[in-house]
Amino acid sequence: MKLQALATLAAVGLASSAQAATANSIAGLQSTSCISSSETSDQYPTKAEVKYATLFTIEYQNTYKVLSDLSSNNTYVLYQCGSTKPAVADAQVFIQIPVNTTASWSTSVNVFIQALGMQNTLQDLGTASSVVSPCLQELLESVIQPFNDSNETAADAQELANDVVFNMVDGEDDNTNNTVFSSEYLDSSVLGRAEWLKFFAAFFNAEERANDLFDQIESNYACLASKATAEYNDIRPVVAWTSYAAPTEYNNNTAYWQISYADYKYDIVRDAGARMLNTTGPQATIFSTAQAFLDALEDVDIVVDESFVAYSYSDLLSNYGVSDTSTDSSYPWIAAGRVFRPDRIQSTAGGSSWFETPYVFADALLQDLIGVAHPGFVDAGYQPIWFRNLAANDSVSVVTAANCTDMYAQLADPAQQCSSLDFQSANPSNSAYLDVDENQTQDLIYDISKSDIVNGDDGDSAGGKSSAASQLLASYNGLSAIASLVLAAAATALFSS
Repeated sequence: MKLQALATLAAVGLASSAQAATANSIAGLQSTSCISSSETSDQYPTKAEVKYATLFTIEYQNTYKVLSDLSSNNTYVLYQCGSTKPAVADAQVFIQIPVNTTASWSTSVNVFIQALGMQNTLQDLGTASSVVSPCLQELLESVIQPFNDSNETAADAQELANDVVFNMVDGEDDNTNNTVFSSEYLDSSVLGRAEWLKFFAAFFNAEERANDLFDQIESNYACLASKATAEYNDIRPVVAWTSYAAPTEYNNNTAYWQISYADYKYDIVRDAGARMLNTTGPQATIFSTAQAFLDALEDVDIVVDESFVAYSYSDLLSNYGVSDTSTDSSYPWIAAGRVFRPDRIQSTAGGSSWFETPYVFADALLQDLIGVAHPGFVDAGYQPIWFRNLAANDSVSVVTAANCTDMYAQLADPAQQCSSLDFQSANPSNSAYLDVDENQTQDLIYDISKSDIVNGDDGDSAGGKSSAASQLLASYNGLSAIASLVLAAAATALFSS
């Protein structure tokens, strides 16, 4: 999202942290009882409004809601129990709400349910061995049943015993009666991913809880972003999200190296006062040789490795084709020892919290990345929640059911409140960091690609493009001469297309 919008949100002030509520309370829930079939009054006075998420919509009628997952083109009708099942064209699944029993095949969905304080509805979980949340681990010991992966008939019976089954949009599921596919992990921004709280809240009539929690996350995120970008607007470290794929039967036994340019990563890196690698030139994402991959990382200050096979610094260096750190010290990320993995919190079985909590708590994820990009800025003693520095031999933190204090408590936001932090003054000195012209130019080119100049309602007309360009230009205060030329060149190219 644009930095000016974030700054505006931050200026409004942060909401106070919500106290954890037990899942058995009705605080934040509406229409918890069934109604008569003749009831026509509005059952959902508190409604969810989608602001950032791009892959789902929600529409309200008096006694039912229509949810659409735009990634899968699935439509779900949620109607108040006791009311007459509505007729909605093209709807795939009809579910009575509020749901009392749920099942999930996705570790990210599990945490959304926890964040809403509705984990008392969970009856069955898939990928149970990958669950990291301590309280879900405890529930798996006594309440929740893992899906029977070895017996499809038994697993189907488990699914049908629940009011709703949540699955990933690219998951496979033959049961179409009560399965809901979601694509929170595909949304294009971190706040967009977090806003899927509102999608899942609709099944529990928990819109008030979702709205309150999301507003707090959004406000805290805005404050953190405004602090980091104001301090590091001109000089920012260059970040690359990387991975290595070892030879397997799934890639024709051919290794490859990758740099990720996912939109949500670009947004959060920029909001952390840093810079994504090479956002202005051609972006090679897949490399067939280690040397070509290393050449692409020549000017990178921070590497965030997401490989499935590099759990130590020596593993990573070997996978990347670095045989001697002394001879390869020309790479800033090696010389400064700034090589991170987002796998600090794990379960005993090796599941990673990276695939759980960060989806909901965008502010905590931003705080973590600020801590990586600018050590000491957030807090002199700040230790990231998910990122560990392989070069510094940071260890993994293993969590178990013993770490759970209340398995039915609403999951608390792990981020610190921005308004209470003692931010330290910056002292950037690394000459490898990009300068103001490059920063603004890269920001501008990226924003042009995502704006109405290219994708807007009036994108087919020169007038529409010109208007969008003018609006975008106005959002950049003190635009440099070089960046202004970039906008002029981009506009000329677009107008002539």
